Order: sequence, then structure tokens, then C-alpha cells
Amino acid sequence: MRVAVFDLDGTITRHDTLWPYLRGWVRRHRRPAFWPRVLAALVPYLIDRDRGELKARLIRTAMGGASRADVRAWTAEYVALLGTLGFFIDTVLYIALLTRTGRYRRWPVIVVVAFAGALAFMAVFMRVVYLSLPIGRPPFSAVSLALMQLMGIR
Repeated sequence: MRVAVFDLDGTITRHDTLWPYLRGWVRRHRRPAFWPRVLAALVPYLIDRDRGELKARLIRTAMGGASRADVRAWTAEYVALLGTLGFFIDTVLYIALLTRTGRYRRWPVIVVVAFAGALAFMAVFMRVVYLSLPIGRPPFSAVSLALMQLMGIR
């Protein structure tokens, strides 16, 4: 029997891994009416404040009905890339590739939007929500650490 351990609540790792994991899943597996369903999953949390149930609802919203093979493939890719590149670089690449996939062709604009978007996400998650995000491995971690220092994040 094979056993897999995934630390989605940060009890083993230094940070919560659920949100980046789901973000990556959603990038690769588009679902109809996804964002309205996410908002619907958040409403009960405003009343009961049950983080465990909120996480369960978000996982069902993002991944409900997925095959084991799809989940296994995404998990392998997620673990390999996010830990290496870190949140900031991974997000810059994602925004740039998503914009390019949408057939936008002006690279200077794509680069500015990708960096601004990644900085905005990093600021919201780390300064407002107080989530610890993966910084990546050297040399990529130097970028994350420098940005954190500039933003006053410890």
C-alpha cells in the first residue's frame, strides 16, 4: 500500500500550501462559473468562521470530480516548480503566459502587468492576509527575500 502525506494546513511545512496548490490547479483546469462558486463557498464562512469547512468547500469547488491521475500529475508538477521558483517568480510567469495565451502581443505591457500583478498578490497575501508564501530555492529565493525586505515583510 502506498501512502501520501500532503501538508495543506502548514503543520509540517513552514507555510500553508493549500492556496498555492489550488491556484495552480485552477490555472490548468478551467471550470464553468468557477468564481461565482468560490464566492458561494465563502459566504458560509462569514457566518460560521470554520476554516476547515471553508478549505473543504474550496477544494470541492476547485477539484471536485477530478481523476486521480490528474491530481497526481498536478501534485508532482506543483511540488517540483513552486518550491524551486517561489511564489513571486511563479506568479510573474503565470500572468505573462496567461496574457500571451489570450493573444495579447505587446511584450512591454505584458511584462509590466505580470510584475505589477505578482507584486500586488504578494503584498495582499503577505502584508494583509499574513500568509507565508514559498520563497523558492537559491538563486530564486534572493528575489523573494529582496522583495520582502523592500515591502517590510519579515
